Amino acid sequence: MTFYQRLIKELLPQVQDPRHVEAYLRLRYGTLDHLSREEFTEEGLISLEVIKADPKGAEKLAQSYGL
Repeated sequence: MTFYQRLIKELLPQVQDPRHVEAYLRLRYGTLDHLSREEFTEEGLISLEVIKADPKGAEKLAQSYGL
């Protein structure tokens, strides 16, 4: 589990697969170090909505990032 996946689990305990959230965050931002905890959480919540709408797409995206 990556540092970001652990952070996702800490900030968004409802997340079932943090790889999916990390993948969408990376799609939007590329690098994640510049996000504050608040921004990271907000963006994670947005990602969750996209994941719910297309779980198969979320898995494909995670795999494309090697997650």
